[in-house]
Amino acid sequence: MSLTITNLSKTYANGTQALRGVNLTIPTGMFGLLGPNGAGKSSLMRTIATLQDADTGSIMLDNIDVLRDKEAVRRVLGYLPQEFGVYPKVSAEELLDHFATLKGIANGRERKEMVAALLHQTNLYDVRKKHVGGYSGA
Repeated sequence: MSLTITNLSKTYANGTQALRGVNLTIPTGMFGLLGPNGAGKSSLMRTIATLQDADTGSIMLDNIDVLRDKEAVRRVLGYLPQEFGVYPKVSAEELLDHFATLKGIANGRERKEMVAALLHQTNLYDVRKKHVGGYSGA
């Protein structure tokens, strides 16, 4: 999937301009987003992931208008911020099952198979029942 960002801007209520006229085309493949703290990386990612609205501009993920068709974006895009906080007493298996439900995977058997495959892929299957840690407050 390709990502095309055109003239994207975001200013927060406190007056901080996080994004100003961002233009970017990312082809299919892996892409790194690097920059100092305060450069707008998280603001850009939150906007692409439909967690916040932009003030101006457009974002196209292949043929999906990210700013207008948020549900379509959420069906194909996953976003895990660096710090997101987890609940104590929730296992990796339960957390992945919850995320799969949020992504719209309603079939229990399909969800269970997908979660198991992901746990195997990340070498976490043997510890899938252990709690993932305390809530970080993020």
